[in-house]
Amino acid sequence: MILQAIYILVFSSYAALIIAITMGWWKLKPYNSKSPPYNSKVSILVAVRNEAENISPIIKSLSNQDYPAHLLDVILIDDHSTDATVGLVKAQIIDLMNFKLISLDSENAKGKKAAINHGVEASVGELILITDADCTTGISWVSTMVSFYEEHKPHLILGPVRMTNDGTFLGKFQSVEFSSLISSAAGSCNAGFPLMANGANMAFTREAYDTCNGFAGNFKYPSGDDMFLMMGIKKHFGAKEIRFLRSERAIVSTPATSGFVQFIQQRLRWVSKSRGYTDHLLIVSSIVVFLANGLLVVSALSAVISHTYLIPFIAIYTFKIIVDFPLMLSFNRFQGSRILLWLFPFTELLNAAYTLYIGIAGNIWKYEWKGRK
Repeated sequence: MILQAIYILVFSSYAALIIAITMGWWKLKPYNSKSPPYNSKVSILVAVRNEAENISPIIKSLSNQDYPAHLLDVILIDDHSTDATVGLVKAQIIDLMNFKLISLDSENAKGKKAAINHGVEASVGELILITDADCTTGISWVSTMVSFYEEHKPHLILGPVRMTNDGTFLGKFQSVEFSSLISSAAGSCNAGFPLMANGANMAFTREAYDTCNGFAGNFKYPSGDDMFLMMGIKKHFGAKEIRFLRSERAIVSTPATSGFVQFIQQRLRWVSKSRGYTDHLLIVSSIVVFLANGLLVVSALSAVISHTYLIPFIAIYTFKIIVDFPLMLSFNRFQGSRILLWLFPFTELLNAAYTLYIGIAGNIWKYEWKGRK
Protein backbone atom coordinates (compact mmCIF):
# COMPACT_ATOMS: atom_id res chain seq x y z
CA MET A 1 0.00 0.00 0.00
CA ILE A 2 2.81 2.42 0.82
CA LEU A 3 4.51 1.72 -2.52
CA GLN A 4 1.23 2.28 -4.37
CA ALA A 5 0.72 5.56 -2.54
CA ILE A 6 4.21 6.71 -3.56
CA TYR A 7 3.53 5.85 -7.21
CA ILE A 8 0.19 7.68 -7.14
CA LEU A 9 1.68 10.75 -5.48
CA VAL A 10 4.65 10.98 -7.84
CA PHE A 11 2.75 10.40 -11.08
CA SER A 12 -0.18 12.63 -10.13
CA SER A 13 2.30 15.41 -9.32
CA TYR A 14 4.12 14.74 -12.59
CA ALA A 15 0.87 14.83 -14.56
CA ALA A 16 -0.17 18.11 -12.93
CA LEU A 17 3.21 19.65 -13.81
CA ILE A 18 3.22 18.51 -17.45
CA ILE A 19 -0.43 19.50 -17.98
CA ALA A 20 0.34 22.99 -16.63
CA ILE A 21 3.33 23.26 -18.97
CA THR A 22 1.30 21.97 -21.93
CA MET A 23 -1.48 24.49 -21.27
CA GLY A 24 1.13 27.23 -21.03
CA TRP A 25 2.49 26.28 -24.46
CA TRP A 26 -0.96 26.04 -26.04
CA LYS A 27 -1.86 29.51 -24.75
CA LEU A 28 1.38 31.05 -26.04
CA LYS A 29 0.43 32.93 -29.19
CA PRO A 30 2.76 32.95 -32.21
CA TYR A 31 4.53 36.28 -32.51
CA ASN A 32 4.49 38.35 -35.68
CA SER A 33 7.36 40.83 -35.89
CA LYS A 34 6.64 44.51 -36.26
CA SER A 35 8.00 46.40 -39.23
CA PRO A 36 11.17 48.51 -38.93
CA PRO A 37 12.49 50.99 -37.98
CA TYR A 38 14.16 49.58 -34.89
CA ASN A 39 15.66 51.73 -32.17
CA SER A 40 17.60 49.39 -29.89
CA LYS A 41 21.37 49.09 -29.83
CA VAL A 42 22.12 45.35 -29.73
CA SER A 43 25.22 43.35 -28.84
CA ILE A 44 25.57 39.68 -29.74
CA LEU A 45 27.95 37.61 -27.62
CA VAL A 46 29.38 34.26 -28.70
CA ALA A 47 31.68 32.38 -26.32
CA VAL A 48 34.21 30.34 -28.31
CA ARG A 49 36.50 27.48 -27.30
CA ASN A 50 38.06 25.01 -29.75
CA GLU A 51 35.38 25.55 -32.39
CA ALA A 52 37.52 25.46 -35.53
CA GLU A 53 35.17 22.92 -37.13
CA ASN A 54 32.01 24.86 -36.30
CA ILE A 55 32.77 28.58 -36.23
CA SER A 56 32.25 29.49 -39.89
CA PRO A 57 28.45 28.92 -40.07
CA ILE A 58 27.67 31.10 -37.05
CA ILE A 59 29.85 33.95 -38.35
CA LYS A 60 28.07 33.72 -41.70
CA SER A 61 24.66 33.62 -40.00
CA LEU A 62 25.38 36.70 -37.91
CA SER A 63 26.91 38.65 -40.79
CA ASN A 64 23.76 38.08 -42.87
CA GLN A 65 21.28 39.51 -40.35
CA ASP A 66 18.69 41.93 -41.70
CA TYR A 67 19.02 44.13 -38.60
CA PRO A 68 20.56 47.60 -39.19
CA ALA A 69 24.36 47.24 -38.97
CA HIS A 70 24.82 50.57 -37.19
CA LEU A 71 22.70 49.27 -34.29
CA LEU A 72 24.47 45.92 -34.02
CA ASP A 73 27.84 44.75 -32.79
CA VAL A 74 29.01 41.14 -32.59
CA ILE A 75 31.61 40.10 -30.04
CA LEU A 76 33.28 36.69 -30.13
CA ILE A 77 35.06 35.85 -26.90
CA ASP A 78 37.83 33.27 -27.09
CA ASP A 79 38.05 31.03 -24.04
CA HIS A 80 41.68 29.87 -24.28
CA SER A 81 41.24 27.87 -27.52
CA THR A 82 44.06 25.44 -28.28
CA ASP A 83 43.14 24.73 -31.91
CA ALA A 84 42.92 26.96 -35.01
CA THR A 85 39.78 28.81 -33.84
CA VAL A 86 41.38 32.21 -33.24
CA GLY A 87 43.10 32.31 -36.61
CA LEU A 88 39.93 31.30 -38.43
CA VAL A 89 37.86 33.93 -36.65
CA LYS A 90 40.35 36.69 -37.39
CA ALA A 91 40.44 35.76 -41.07
CA GLN A 92 36.66 35.64 -41.40
CA ILE A 93 35.80 38.87 -39.58
CA ILE A 94 38.57 41.04 -41.05
CA ASP A 95 36.12 42.77 -43.40
CA LEU A 96 33.16 42.80 -41.00
CA MET A 97 33.27 46.21 -39.37
CA ASN A 98 30.82 45.47 -36.55
CA PHE A 99 32.54 42.20 -35.53
CA LYS A 100 35.38 41.89 -33.06
CA LEU A 101 37.30 39.16 -31.28
CA ILE A 102 38.39 39.48 -27.67
CA SER A 103 40.06 36.92 -25.41
CA LEU A 104 40.06 35.79 -21.82
CA ASP A 105 43.69 36.54 -20.93
CA SER A 106 43.83 35.31 -17.36
CA GLU A 107 44.03 31.59 -16.63
CA ASN A 108 41.79 32.27 -13.65
CA ALA A 109 39.07 33.50 -15.98
CA LYS A 110 37.75 30.58 -18.00
CA GLY A 111 34.46 29.00 -18.98
CA LYS A 112 31.36 30.31 -20.71
CA LYS A 113 30.19 32.44 -17.79
CA ALA A 114 33.54 34.23 -17.64
CA ALA A 115 33.46 34.69 -21.41
CA ILE A 116 29.96 36.18 -21.37
CA ASN A 117 30.85 38.42 -18.46
CA HIS A 118 33.91 39.68 -20.36
CA GLY A 119 31.75 40.19 -23.43
CA VAL A 120 29.16 42.21 -21.53
CA GLU A 121 31.90 44.47 -20.21
CA ALA A 122 33.13 45.06 -23.77
CA SER A 123 29.68 45.58 -25.28
CA VAL A 124 27.59 48.71 -25.71
CA GLY A 125 24.11 47.35 -26.46
CA GLU A 126 21.13 47.91 -24.20
CA LEU A 127 19.90 44.47 -25.30
CA ILE A 128 22.36 41.58 -25.29
CA LEU A 129 21.81 38.42 -27.32
CA ILE A 130 23.76 35.23 -26.77
CA THR A 131 24.12 32.10 -28.84
CA ASP A 132 26.65 29.28 -29.14
CA ALA A 133 29.56 28.92 -31.54
CA ASP A 134 28.18 25.72 -33.09
CA CYS A 135 24.75 27.21 -33.84
CA THR A 136 23.16 28.77 -36.90
CA THR A 137 20.39 31.36 -37.14
CA GLY A 138 18.00 32.68 -39.75
CA ILE A 139 18.54 36.14 -41.25
CA SER A 140 15.74 37.63 -39.12
CA TRP A 141 16.82 36.22 -35.77
CA VAL A 142 18.05 39.54 -34.38
CA SER A 143 15.24 41.65 -35.82
CA THR A 144 12.59 39.26 -34.47
CA MET A 145 14.13 39.23 -30.98
CA VAL A 146 14.46 43.01 -30.98
CA SER A 147 10.94 43.52 -32.30
CA PHE A 148 9.58 41.42 -29.43
CA TYR A 149 11.74 43.32 -26.95
CA GLU A 150 10.66 46.74 -28.17
CA GLU A 151 7.01 45.73 -28.07
CA HIS A 152 6.94 43.99 -24.68
CA LYS A 153 10.10 45.21 -22.88
CA PRO A 154 10.87 42.02 -20.88
CA HIS A 155 14.21 41.77 -19.11
CA LEU A 156 14.81 38.23 -20.40
CA ILE A 157 13.69 36.66 -23.68
CA LEU A 158 13.98 32.91 -24.14
CA GLY A 159 14.13 31.84 -27.78
CA PRO A 160 13.35 28.50 -29.46
CA VAL A 161 16.22 26.11 -30.19
CA ARG A 162 15.98 23.21 -32.61
CA MET A 163 18.47 20.34 -32.47
CA THR A 164 19.46 19.02 -35.88
CA ASN A 165 20.72 15.47 -36.28
CA ASP A 166 22.92 13.41 -38.59
CA GLY A 167 20.28 10.76 -39.31
CA THR A 168 21.57 8.23 -36.78
CA PHE A 169 19.34 6.84 -34.05
CA LEU A 170 21.41 8.65 -31.40
CA GLY A 171 21.04 11.93 -33.27
CA LYS A 172 17.29 11.50 -33.68
CA PHE A 173 16.95 10.50 -30.02
CA GLN A 174 18.75 13.68 -28.98
CA SER A 175 16.50 15.78 -31.21
CA VAL A 176 13.33 14.35 -29.69
CA GLU A 177 14.67 14.56 -26.13
CA PHE A 178 15.91 18.12 -26.67
CA SER A 179 12.52 19.24 -28.00
CA SER A 180 10.98 18.10 -24.71
CA LEU A 181 13.36 20.39 -22.84
CA ILE A 182 12.72 23.46 -25.01
CA SER A 183 8.94 22.90 -25.04
CA SER A 184 9.03 22.65 -21.24
CA ALA A 185 10.95 25.91 -21.11
CA ALA A 186 8.36 27.57 -23.35
CA GLY A 187 5.27 26.21 -21.62
CA SER A 188 6.44 26.79 -18.06
CA CYS A 189 7.55 30.31 -18.91
CA ASN A 190 4.19 31.27 -20.38
CA ALA A 191 2.41 29.57 -17.47
CA GLY A 192 4.20 31.93 -15.08
CA PHE A 193 6.81 29.61 -13.57
CA PRO A 194 9.87 29.49 -15.86
CA LEU A 195 11.82 26.29 -15.24
CA MET A 196 14.40 26.20 -18.03
CA ALA A 197 16.50 28.36 -20.29
CA ASN A 198 18.95 27.59 -23.05
CA GLY A 199 22.02 29.70 -23.73
CA ALA A 200 21.91 28.93 -27.44
CA ASN A 201 19.13 31.51 -27.80
CA MET A 202 18.60 34.17 -25.16
CA ALA A 203 18.36 37.94 -24.91
CA PHE A 204 18.60 40.02 -21.76
CA THR A 205 18.81 43.67 -20.88
CA ARG A 206 21.98 45.24 -19.61
CA GLU A 207 19.94 46.61 -16.70
CA ALA A 208 18.91 43.09 -15.66
CA TYR A 209 22.46 41.76 -15.92
CA ASP A 210 23.87 44.60 -13.83
CA THR A 211 21.09 44.33 -11.25
CA CYS A 212 21.69 40.59 -10.84
CA ASN A 213 25.44 41.23 -10.72
CA GLY A 214 25.93 38.84 -13.60
CA PHE A 215 26.97 35.36 -12.51
CA ALA A 216 28.42 36.40 -9.16
CA GLY A 217 28.44 33.45 -6.77
CA ASN A 218 28.03 30.88 -9.55
CA PHE A 219 31.41 30.89 -11.31
CA LYS A 220 32.36 27.71 -9.44
CA TYR A 221 29.88 25.78 -11.61
CA PRO A 222 31.37 25.16 -15.09
CA SER A 223 27.97 25.30 -16.82
CA GLY A 224 24.64 26.95 -16.14
CA ASP A 225 25.06 30.49 -17.46
CA ASP A 226 21.52 30.35 -18.86
CA MET A 227 19.82 28.89 -15.78
CA PHE A 228 21.63 31.04 -13.23
CA LEU A 229 20.83 34.20 -15.17
CA MET A 230 17.18 33.17 -15.46
CA MET A 231 16.96 32.49 -11.73
CA GLY A 232 18.64 35.80 -10.93
CA ILE A 233 16.27 37.81 -13.12
CA LYS A 234 13.25 35.96 -11.72
CA LYS A 235 14.42 36.74 -8.18
CA HIS A 236 15.03 40.45 -8.79
CA PHE A 237 12.28 41.28 -11.30
CA GLY A 238 9.70 38.48 -11.06
CA ALA A 239 8.64 35.75 -13.49
CA LYS A 240 6.55 38.23 -15.50
CA GLU A 241 9.77 39.79 -16.81
CA ILE A 242 10.76 36.51 -18.47
CA ARG A 243 9.07 35.79 -21.80
CA PHE A 244 9.35 33.01 -24.35
CA LEU A 245 9.30 34.10 -27.99
CA ARG A 246 7.21 31.74 -30.13
CA SER A 247 8.30 32.51 -33.66
CA GLU A 248 9.76 30.36 -36.42
CA ARG A 249 11.90 33.35 -37.45
CA ALA A 250 13.58 33.28 -34.03
CA ILE A 251 14.61 29.60 -34.09
CA VAL A 252 18.29 28.86 -33.57
CA SER A 253 19.61 25.47 -34.72
CA THR A 254 22.23 23.49 -32.82
CA PRO A 255 23.70 20.10 -33.82
CA ALA A 256 23.32 16.90 -31.85
CA THR A 257 26.51 15.43 -30.46
CA SER A 258 28.17 12.95 -32.78
CA GLY A 259 28.96 10.12 -30.39
CA PHE A 260 27.57 8.37 -27.31
CA VAL A 261 30.51 9.33 -25.05
CA GLN A 262 30.26 12.97 -26.07
CA PHE A 263 26.49 12.85 -25.49
CA ILE A 264 26.95 11.54 -21.94
CA GLN A 265 29.68 14.09 -21.21
CA GLN A 266 27.42 16.91 -22.44
CA ARG A 267 24.50 15.78 -20.29
CA LEU A 268 26.75 15.37 -17.25
CA ARG A 269 27.84 18.96 -17.79
CA TRP A 270 24.25 20.14 -18.02
CA VAL A 271 23.20 18.35 -14.84
CA SER A 272 26.25 19.39 -12.80
CA LYS A 273 24.90 22.93 -12.41
CA SER A 274 21.81 21.70 -10.54
CA ARG A 275 23.76 21.80 -7.28
CA GLY A 276 23.64 25.58 -7.54
CA TYR A 277 19.86 25.86 -7.98
CA THR A 278 18.16 28.08 -5.40
CA ASP A 279 14.69 28.43 -6.92
CA HIS A 280 12.39 26.25 -4.80
CA LEU A 281 9.84 25.59 -7.53
CA LEU A 282 12.60 24.58 -9.93
CA ILE A 283 14.07 22.21 -7.35
CA VAL A 284 10.70 20.59 -6.57
CA SER A 285 9.85 20.24 -10.27
CA SER A 286 13.23 18.64 -10.97
CA ILE A 287 12.71 16.15 -8.16
CA VAL A 288 9.22 15.24 -9.41
CA VAL A 289 10.50 14.63 -12.96
CA PHE A 290 13.48 12.64 -11.65
CA LEU A 291 11.26 10.44 -9.45
CA ALA A 292 8.74 9.83 -12.24
CA ASN A 293 11.49 8.68 -14.58
CA GLY A 294 13.13 6.66 -11.83
CA LEU A 295 9.93 4.84 -10.93
CA LEU A 296 9.29 4.08 -14.61
CA VAL A 297 12.71 2.44 -14.83
CA VAL A 298 12.11 0.51 -11.59
CA SER A 299 8.76 -0.76 -12.88
CA ALA A 300 10.41 -1.84 -16.17
CA LEU A 301 13.14 -3.74 -14.34
CA SER A 302 10.52 -5.35 -12.07
CA ALA A 303 8.57 -6.52 -15.11
CA VAL A 304 11.73 -8.14 -16.50
CA ILE A 305 12.36 -9.95 -13.22
CA SER A 306 8.77 -11.09 -12.74
CA HIS A 307 5.80 -11.12 -15.12
CA THR A 308 3.64 -10.19 -12.13
CA TYR A 309 4.74 -6.59 -12.61
CA LEU A 310 4.19 -6.50 -16.39
CA ILE A 311 0.70 -5.03 -16.28
CA PRO A 312 1.62 -2.30 -13.73
CA PHE A 313 4.61 -1.37 -15.92
CA ILE A 314 2.45 -1.16 -19.05
CA ALA A 315 -0.07 0.98 -17.17
CA ILE A 316 2.60 3.39 -15.92
CA TYR A 317 4.35 3.52 -19.30
CA THR A 318 1.08 4.21 -21.13
CA PHE A 319 0.08 6.86 -18.61
CA LYS A 320 3.35 8.74 -19.03
CA ILE A 321 3.11 8.61 -22.83
CA ILE A 322 -0.44 9.99 -22.72
CA VAL A 323 0.65 12.82 -20.41
CA ASP A 324 3.77 13.76 -22.41
CA PHE A 325 2.62 13.36 -26.01
CA PRO A 326 0.31 16.40 -26.49
CA LEU A 327 3.12 18.85 -25.67
CA MET A 328 5.63 16.97 -27.83
CA LEU A 329 3.24 16.84 -30.80
CA SER A 330 2.36 20.53 -30.66
CA PHE A 331 5.91 21.76 -30.18
CA ASN A 332 7.40 19.54 -32.88
CA ARG A 333 4.75 20.80 -35.29
CA PHE A 334 5.90 24.33 -34.50
CA GLN A 335 9.58 23.61 -35.14
CA GLY A 336 8.97 21.42 -38.17
CA SER A 337 10.23 18.10 -36.80
CA ARG A 338 7.00 16.16 -36.38
CA ILE A 339 8.40 13.35 -38.53
CA LEU A 340 10.65 12.30 -35.63
CA LEU A 341 7.71 11.60 -33.31
CA TRP A 342 7.52 7.97 -34.42
CA LEU A 343 10.50 7.55 -32.08
CA PHE A 344 8.63 8.99 -29.12
CA PRO A 345 7.35 5.72 -27.53
CA PHE A 346 10.90 4.30 -27.67
CA THR A 347 12.59 7.44 -26.41
CA GLU A 348 10.26 7.67 -23.40
CA LEU A 349 11.82 4.64 -21.74
CA LEU A 350 15.35 5.37 -22.94
CA ASN A 351 15.03 8.93 -21.73
CA ALA A 352 13.82 7.75 -18.32
CA ALA A 353 16.81 5.39 -17.98
CA TYR A 354 19.42 7.94 -18.98
CA THR A 355 17.75 10.68 -16.89
CA LEU A 356 18.00 8.44 -13.83
CA TYR A 357 21.66 7.73 -14.54
CA ILE A 358 22.62 11.30 -15.43
CA GLY A 359 20.68 12.76 -12.50
CA ILE A 360 22.81 10.75 -10.09
CA ALA A 361 26.14 10.72 -11.94
CA GLY A 362 26.03 14.43 -12.80
CA ASN A 363 26.15 15.33 -9.13
CA ILE A 364 28.87 12.82 -8.23
CA TRP A 365 31.28 12.20 -11.09
CA LYS A 366 33.60 14.51 -12.91
CA TYR A 367 33.33 14.97 -16.66
CA GLU A 368 35.51 16.25 -19.49
CA TRP A 369 34.38 18.90 -21.97
CA LYS A 370 36.52 20.49 -24.65
CA GLY A 371 39.74 19.41 -23.00
CA ARG A 372 38.75 20.47 -19.50
CA LYS A 373 37.80 18.32 -16.56
